Amino acid sequence: MTKTILVGDTHLKNALILPILDDIIEKHNVKQVIFMGDYLDTKIQGQQSNVGLYAKDLVYLVDWKKKAADKGISCKFLIGNHDIFYYLGIPTSFTLTNQEAFEAVGDTLEELDLQIAFQLDDYIVSHAGYNFLFDVEDWHFSRLSLENEDELIRFASTIGPMRGGQDLAGSPVWAHIEEIKIAPNPDYPKQIVGHTPQPSIDLSTNVIGIDTFAIDEKMNFYGNGDILLYDSDTKELSVIPTSWKSVETLDKLKKYIGGK
Repeated sequence: MTKTILVGDTHLKNALILPILDDIIEKHNVKQVIFMGDYLDTKIQGQQSNVGLYAKDLVYLVDWKKKAADKGISCKFLIGNHDIFYYLGIPTSFTLTNQEAFEAVGDTLEELDLQIAFQLDDYIVSHAGYNFLFDVEDWHFSRLSLENEDELIRFASTIGPMRGGQDLAGSPVWAHIEEIKIAPNPDYPKQIVGHTPQPSIDLSTNVIGIDTFAIDEKMNFYGNGDILLYDSDTKELSVIPTSWKSVETLDKLKKYIGGK
């Protein structure tokens, strides 16, 4: 295994983003894909009751994972602040309003073999990052289990002021990227994170944010759809630009998410 791509938060846009990955995987002979979490929920008004969108997009993601495995591609799925509430079975302000559908989503997430973090040579990869308040533990690198439910609830509920919370800083599923840059876990200065939307990927810092697929409530693009590539032979990171930020993508978004 030499080449890995890392993909920012998809938020119910998997059916639009994953075909882009297919082309990159083939062109660059990628053998591993790391997804950064937040596969669910959008900012688009009314989507919390759009059960059909959740169902078709999550099924698309699970099917894609199975097809990737058949091709010999390893996929790692990290858990984000949106996903963790479904996993724990705790509805909150941004989750699906239909209880039956909410529970079904939680069950389907089990098929992704979610984990908290991944070690990519010198980099710790997680949804939001490890600041000085949270240590990296062995179970973070394994498939999640409700044996760690108490700690997962702590992760879900620890939110710093930069994300509107009352805690000193956020957990590895909630931390703002600036928290990690200002006060990282001293044992892990080099990190790759999603969660905080980025206009593009900047490789000039030890804490690299790759959440480049974000859209706002009015379906405006925030990020340009950059993908991060890591070559384990050369130990080098590089950025792969995509055609995400385009009129064509916007048209697809309106039909897929907006129902227009």
